Amino acid sequence: MNYAIKKVVVDSNILISAAIYPTSASARALQLAVMFCELYRSDETTAEIEQVLLRDKFDRYFAAGGPTRADFLSIYKDVAVLAPVTKIATDCSDPKDNKFLSLALSVNADVLVSGDRKHLLSMHPYRGMPILCEADFVQWVSDSEAAK
Repeated sequence: MNYAIKKVVVDSNILISAAIYPTSASARALQLAVMFCELYRSDETTAEIEQVLLRDKFDRYFAAGGPTRADFLSIYKDVAVLAPVTKIATDCSDPKDNKFLSLALSVNADVLVSGDRKHLLSMHPYRGMPILCEADFVQWVSDSEAAK
């Protein structure tokens, strides 16, 4: 049985959802990725989450006294391994999502977690790598931990 730590890439929609809804399925998936896997980010994926999270439409989710955007980003940067992108993917119908596929290929990820049903989830599996929604990822982690 292979007990190696699993490598995970999480796309921006899961991260945003986890940041603004701390009790959501996305937050649970992110929590499990941090607890039981090795989470990866690149300069490009980090820049996207920073840019998106700073949009005015998310202001209402960061009330006074609660966790801030800066708190979330700081924790994310601390727990996710910054990896160079050494392989370039161009297979996604939404070119903006290729950065997640490229990162996953570069780190030889075991799984990519996404909420993007139209572009990324529809590519499952991608070159043998599962692309899972947050609920399926939670089950995947549970099954992996139970097998230990």
